[in-house]
Amino acid sequence: MAAALRLRAPAKVNLALQVGPRRADGYHEVRTVLQALALHDRVDIEPAAALEVSCDDPAAGDGPANLAWRAADALRRAAGGTAGARIRVRKRIPVRAGLGGGSADAAAALLGCNALWGLAWTRPALAELAAALGSDVPFFLLGGTAWAEGRGERVEPLPALPALPAVVCHPGPGVSTAEAYAALDALGDWPAVDAAGLAAALRRGPGEAALAQGLGNAFEAAVLPARPDIAALRARLLAAGARAALLCGSGAAIWALAPSAAWARAQAGALRRDGLWAAATRFCAPAPGIPGAEGWI
Repeated sequence: MAAALRLRAPAKVNLALQVGPRRADGYHEVRTVLQALALHDRVDIEPAAALEVSCDDPAAGDGPANLAWRAADALRRAAGGTAGARIRVRKRIPVRAGLGGGSADAAAALLGCNALWGLAWTRPALAELAAALGSDVPFFLLGGTAWAEGRGERVEPLPALPALPAVVCHPGPGVSTAEAYAALDALGDWPAVDAAGLAAALRRGPGEAALAQGLGNAFEAAVLPARPDIAALRARLLAAGARAALLCGSGAAIWALAPSAAWARAQAGALRRDGLWAAATRFCAPAPGIPGAEGWI
């Protein structure tokens, strides 16, 4: 059994998010280009007699209410074991923001417990469990820049983008993913986002140049009219000089591609002074090797 582990569970943004009509199984077909951020939760995992999960953000929950607990429990049941672990989640990623924080924590629990319990499961094997936990969880087993389709469970890496500076801001109340999908269904006319085109451009490179022509999020057509505060935040960042500003997933956070790291820090500070949650961050590539002390997922 491995010693205690400390993992970083990064946030994500959708560089391009295309959503199709509801499928027969009730899910929507999604095509998206995902990007991990340096903004992260911290997940500490150590041996214990039972499975325990605690989180310093009540909105994410403790024990079985937390997706990290359900991930670790799914792994130990699938492995036929009864091992325990003490998992502590220190949140920096806001809840219900579209940044994938809960999914990232779940992926960290899968990777960390796999190492802690000496299971030696491969990432493809872990990905099968991840897909049952949530649409974004398989991506966080990979990190970096990636293409995802289906419900989001079919993921493949894309060439890593440079560490471009960015700002993320959460305006307050979250957005229900189910309600965002229902609002998209009600539109009838699906917003055109060419996620596959962006992925193809990234494969050709250079990656940063491809971003100028391919960013987009289909949920904006449904969410922004219903949430003028989110729309105003997006407009504010664009007016301040952001290279681009988009909704994070189905919301409620907005992320902006910054012209410089100094601009990102200044804008994040101004947003915080106005009472909003905001962070200056950057794009993040996956770290090589086995996740461990301060290792990226």
